[in-house]
Amino acid sequence: MHTMYRLLIICCLLTTALSAQEQAINDFINVHRKGEENVAVKVPGWLVGLASSIAFTAAEDDDERAVFELLGEVGTLRVVSFDNADFTAPQEGIVNLLYTLERYKDFERWAEVRTAEGSRVTLTVRYRRQKIRDLVVVVQEADRTTLVTARTDLAAKELGRLVNELAAAD
Repeated sequence: MHTMYRLLIICCLLTTALSAQEQAINDFINVHRKGEENVAVKVPGWLVGLASSIAFTAAEDDDERAVFELLGEVGTLRVVSFDNADFTAPQEGIVNLLYTLERYKDFERWAEVRTAEGSRVTLTVRYRRQKIRDLVVVVQEADRTTLVTARTDLAAKELGRLVNELAAAD
């Protein structure tokens, strides 16, 4: 009987650990979703997969098909978008989050780009067995910041190839 209870407790703990995102990300979203014009959305992985399948069939060129095919490998997606004016130091919160993820949670900064319009895009990933398992994208604009996190099963080579092809097309 004790073995059954232990097995049940272990199963509960494993399912909780496997489904939970990083606590640092959850805390960041909980703080920054508060505000009149701030938005936080969680999209289940099956819905992302369904949308990518539909978009793949409607895509008209190979680049679009490649993007939608990779999107099918994305699991649960969380997005928070907030007005920078709602926080005293919005950039500091982003810097602290990225520092925590990179220093303590095995994330790696993959790219950081500043656009011609002045937006700053940061891509941070966590690898496991040559696959990108977690993806964090931050888009910082003058008045608004958006954080997108996703569980993924992307091959790093595939994503790198796609990024290079899209960059060459521009």
